[in-house]
Amino acid sequence: MTLEPREARTTIATLLRARPDLLEIHYDPGCVFTNEHVAEVQELRRRMMGDRMYGTLTIIPEDVDFELDTMHTDHAAEDRPLGRIVATAVVAKASMIERLTTVYFKYHPQLQRILVTNNEAEARSWMAAQLEEIANTGS
Repeated sequence: MTLEPREARTTIATLLRARPDLLEIHYDPGCVFTNEHVAEVQELRRRMMGDRMYGTLTIIPEDVDFELDTMHTDHAAEDRPLGRIVATAVVAKASMIERLTTVYFKYHPQLQRILVTNNEAEARSWMAAQLEEIANTGS
């Protein structure tokens, strides 16, 4: 039997496999999104979840910052053809980051179901419903 890590750290985030089909990404207060740091999170996410189908719940605190270049980079390009991510909920505690995340997804369309909100309870409820529906229907 191989034990897989349930929680792991990157420079700017803690990743937690909350259940076999759900990965939570909790960004650190005061962190700065750079292409290098986001790539580190994406790589760890891929390693932790392997080849299973799953959803991601991302929590972005109010006081984060970003380099503009991160908005121009399609961070999910490697994942898109694989179709492993089936739902994404992003909780952005700052209204500016919430709006920028929505714009980001418009410029880099995803195949999975997406919710961007500032309400963590809403995001968790939405994600649970999405994963249940996908488990019941397969899509």
